[in-house]
Amino acid sequence: MHLTLLGATGPTGQQVLTQALKAGHTITVLVRDPAKLPQRGDQRVTVVTGDATRTDDLKRALDGSDALISALGAGKDFKSDLAGRAARALVPAAEATGVTRVVVLSALGSGRTEPDIAALPKLAIKLLMSKLFADKAVADGLIRASALDWTLVYPAILTNGRHTGRYRAVDKPTRKVGDRISRADVAEFLLHAAEGQEWSHRDAVLLTR
Repeated sequence: MHLTLLGATGPTGQQVLTQALKAGHTITVLVRDPAKLPQRGDQRVTVVTGDATRTDDLKRALDGSDALISALGAGKDFKSDLAGRAARALVPAAEATGVTRVVVLSALGSGRTEPDIAALPKLAIKLLMSKLFADKAVADGLIRASALDWTLVYPAILTNGRHTGRYRAVDKPTRKVGDRISRADVAEFLLHAAEGQEWSHRDAVLLTR
């Protein structure tokens, strides 16, 4: 497959890019600063310089792709509105280019997943990240309401641990979630979802086994 990846210079995006190349895919990445991309010299990686919140830049990055994976993150900016701005640009760009399969990394505890998280992470979101999570909920709603073939992915608390493969994806957890999951495992699922249709038009909550 030829994939478009957003957030390629971030910690989760780097995991997605590394695993995608290992799996034999070719990738177009949209990045603001190509110098921050370790794989910029790889012939299998096409680098488009631009902004993931600009529709025209996204159109250039989506040209010729089979699917898009967004691993965009706000880093330590707990008041970021990046998710909403990116979603507003992505929907028309994807529709215009005909790349309808999109897999978007969200955050467990945003929007309709708010009831699914355990008390401690819920308190942290309320006290420190309410604006960030409210924006993610807006972004998720825009993706769901579009004509795209979407999957929204809600991982437990992210870590930089190794790939384990010991996780599962569910539409709706049956318990309050306070798990931790490695970015490497999340990246594996993002790729799996983009490669097939099993999770088409579904939320995927990622839990440890």
